[in-house]
Amino acid sequence: MKLKKTVLAVILSSMVLSTTAGAADFADVRGHWAESVINNLADAGIVSGVTDTRFNPDGIVTRAEFLRMALGAGGIEDTVYRKGECLDVNEGEWFAPCIQSALDKGLIPEGMISGYSVTIKEDESGSKAVYSGTFNANAPIKREEMAYITQSVYQYSMEKDEYEKLAVSMDMPFSDLNAVSIWALDGLKHAYSNELISGMDDGTFMPQSSATRAQAAVIINNLLDK
Repeated sequence: MKLKKTVLAVILSSMVLSTTAGAADFADVRGHWAESVINNLADAGIVSGVTDTRFNPDGIVTRAEFLRMALGAGGIEDTVYRKGECLDVNEGEWFAPCIQSALDKGLIPEGMISGYSVTIKEDESGSKAVYSGTFNANAPIKREEMAYITQSVYQYSMEKDEYEKLAVSMDMPFSDLNAVSIWALDGLKHAYSNELISGMDDGTFMPQSSATRAQAAVIINNLLDK
């Protein structure tokens, strides 16, 4: 799928990993397994470092940060925040419109929301969904959560005929599949079969481990390639 100029503009303006755009010169990614991807994205102005010379590739990414990046990569716009209807998200938090949009589009799995419930509210403007529960937006995102959200954004961004051609792998090679949460398994299968995610060098996926900035950059790069 080719990115339109308007979509690319959304990406460039919304990537949370970015601080400033410019040619990549990160001392701490030299020799890193994700060096080429990080540098290419930085050169394109899509991501940049925590400083001009440091990317902090092994630092954590929060749930809100990755969700913001994934929606940007999929060209999905924010929605006006609705006070009291968006989980534990408070008015004024930078990620509020992003999370509201993701909820309304079904892009956040219920498994990531403690005490999740949704009710339909009727008023003069029509029907609205009211979401209750705890999302904990500033928590580090787990690798299984990152995979699920990436696949959700990928599918949402597709045309119907493309979506119907998606393949699902029922035989993933990871040796630690027993550690994957039940709710995340289907999303992980889709993400793997569509080449959005891959495992570790030792044959594991490490679903419960916190995703790193380098891993997030690679996933976003894979999503953009689609």
